[in-house]
This record gives sequence, structure tokens and C-alpha cells, in this order.
Amino acid sequence: MNAYKNFWTGGLNLSAFLFFALSLAVPSGYSYGSAALALLAIAVCWRQPRGTTSRDTKILLASLFLTGLLWTAALDRAWSGAGMAYGAKYALAALSLWVLSRRGLASNAVVWGVAAGAAGALGVAAYQYLLLHWSKAQGFTNAIQYGGIAMYLGIAAWAMALMGRWRWPQVVALGLCGASGVMAALLSESRGSWVAAPLLLAAIWFMAWRNGYKRIASVAVLVMLIGGAALVLPAYQKFEQRADLAVQEAWHYLAEPQKYAETSIGQRLEQWRLAIHLIEQRPVTGWGLEGYARAKQAMVDKGAAHPSVMGYGHAHNEILDMWVKRGLAGLLILLFFYAAPLYVFWPTPSRLARADAAQQPRLLALRAAASLLPLAYFGFGWTQVFFAHNSGQMFYIFSLAIFWGAICRLERANATRN
Repeated sequence: MNAYKNFWTGGLNLSAFLFFALSLAVPSGYSYGSAALALLAIAVCWRQPRGTTSRDTKILLASLFLTGLLWTAALDRAWSGAGMAYGAKYALAALSLWVLSRRGLASNAVVWGVAAGAAGALGVAAYQYLLLHWSKAQGFTNAIQYGGIAMYLGIAAWAMALMGRWRWPQVVALGLCGASGVMAALLSESRGSWVAAPLLLAAIWFMAWRNGYKRIASVAVLVMLIGGAALVLPAYQKFEQRADLAVQEAWHYLAEPQKYAETSIGQRLEQWRLAIHLIEQRPVTGWGLEGYARAKQAMVDKGAAHPSVMGYGHAHNEILDMWVKRGLAGLLILLFFYAAPLYVFWPTPSRLARADAAQQPRLLALRAAASLLPLAYFGFGWTQVFFAHNSGQMFYIFSLAIFWGAICRLERANATRN
């Protein structure tokens, strides 16, 4: 019986590690660990330990259910083949989350999976940037998705290095892996990931300060900022040019919208302007996926929007895109999809007290890294529709399941001893 239990436990831990470790390192890397987790969850779901499902687990399951339903029954494409595929992913992620909330995951599998994922991202970026001489690293997806996920993995590794009270060799290893993820994001030249970085660092400072790290919270975040600046220095001129170009494109668009709507920033501003205009007409019901495309074309035909807006199926902003297509209900569900995990994962003294005193730093590290995930996606979503891409959806929903499994394991271990 022990051998049987160890087989399934080891399989779940390995799958969780590979999910993060391979996410950006190989093509569709996020699919391997998530597929293994889903298959194992299906195989063992009928042999779950007895007990009630916690309120926090129910909140996470509700967020997955509502968002999955939203993508499955998307108004004018209700229950389409693509919608059903989305629904299946969310259903499998929800099943995995429920199974892992009861069986748990080893925290080391998650912590070092995140670290390995950040290091792997830099390996790919270095190969594409230095050997293939690409202008920007994009991994095996697009540069924006790749850069955002790499930035998250890097800063999450830094957060765990700060709060886990590891031995110094482990702190150094996590710190270097975190720097690798941040560097990979910089090499992608994805400005959306740069915008989200200050939000994540501010959250790390606040979580550390509120949970007993007052002396080192500010110093640690300052070190992270200095470390990030040091990573930029070798190519400072290029990054400065990218930042200056963004400012110039914004000013040019504001001065002459029709002339500069095809630039990177101008395209976003034009999409936002058009989405806001359409939302004002149908703020409650939205336009639907196909209705949005027809409405955009009508605006282009009237000369009220630049033709370049037809090159994208989304509004280049997660909130505006959801609102204009799926109405007020879609917007509220999206906000709940950000807020629910943030609420459940956020580390508080009372939540940390659920673990044994010796394990509380490890629990804090996991909860901090998990809390950064919805914050990161919220930040990335201002300039990109992350959930319009398979990589964005898969990474988010299975990360929720994995982090929650590791958190529940630490908390249940203390409850069992008591």
C-alpha cells in the first residue's frame, strides 16, 4: 500500500515540478506537466482522503468554473468546438486543484520547479538572442507571452528566496534563478512585463513587511531593484531606446491618430479607443466575439477607426476586451478570476499560523509566490490579452492548482500533528 501511495505522490510531485520547469524551455512546455497532472488527478480522484472541501478551495473552484463556463459558452459562439476545448482545460484544472487540495504536493517540487523554469527561460533566450541573433527572444510562443511569464517566474523565485528562510546556498541558487527569469524577460523586450515588475516588487515588500520581515523588506526589494538595473546595464542603450520609442509613439498617436495608429503603441491606443467607444454603446450585454469583429469593420468602413485594428482579434487590454465582447457579466467574472486567487493565497499571520512554526517561512514563500500570479496577470493584461492565448490560460489555471496543493500540504501537516 505504501508503494502504491508513494507512486502516485511521486508522480504528482514530478508533474508539478515539470510544469514550471518546462513551461518556457521547450515548445508547449506548459502542456506536459499539466497533462500529467490532469491524468493523475483523473486516475486517483475516486480514492481521495475523506473530509470536507474547505471554503478557500471552493472559492478557487468557483473562479475556475465561472471562467471556464464563460469561455465555453461565449455568446454568439456558444458551445462551439473551440469553446468546448477551453471548457475541458478548465474542468481538468479544477479537478486537479480539488485532488491536490486533498493529497497535497511537496513544497520543494513547486519551489524548485519555479526556479528551474526561470533558469530554463534564460537558456532559451540566450540561444535565440546570442546564437540565432534574433532582435528579441520569444521562446516558443510570442515575445509578449514569453516575456511576461519569464518575468513572473523570476520575481516569484526572488520572493521565495527572501521569505523562505533557506540556507545560504539555497538563497543564492533561488536568487540566481530569479535573475535568469528577469533577464529572459528583458531580452524579450516585452514592455508589458517591465510595467508589471514594479507592482510585483511593491507586493513583495508589503507581504514581507506585514509578516515579520520589517528589517530586511526594504533592503531586499532595493537589492532586487539594483539587481534588475545591473541586468539592464549591458544593453542599457537598447532598453532606453525601447522606452523612448514607446513615449514617442504615444505622443505621435495623440497628435495624429490616423497617421500613427500602426505603431506598436499607436495600435494599442487605437484598439483601446475603439473598444471604449463600443462599450459605451453596449455596456451590459457586450457585442459577442463575432459581433465585435463586425462592429470594428463597420467603424473602419465609416473611417472612424484605422484599418490596422482588423489585424487583431482582441483589444490589446484584458479588461476592455472582456467587457466589449462579453459585457458586464464577463467583466465581473474576469475581475473575480483575479481577485479570488489573490484573496485565497494572500499571506496573513492567521493563515501562516496554520502551519508548524518551523514550516511557516516555507508557507509564506509559497503564498507570496502564488499571490504574485494574479497580480502579474492583472499587470500584463493592461497591454496584452493574456487569456486569449493558450499559454496564458494554461499557465495561470494549472499554477493555481499546483500552488494550492503545496499550500494545503503544509497546512494539513500541522493539523494532523495537532
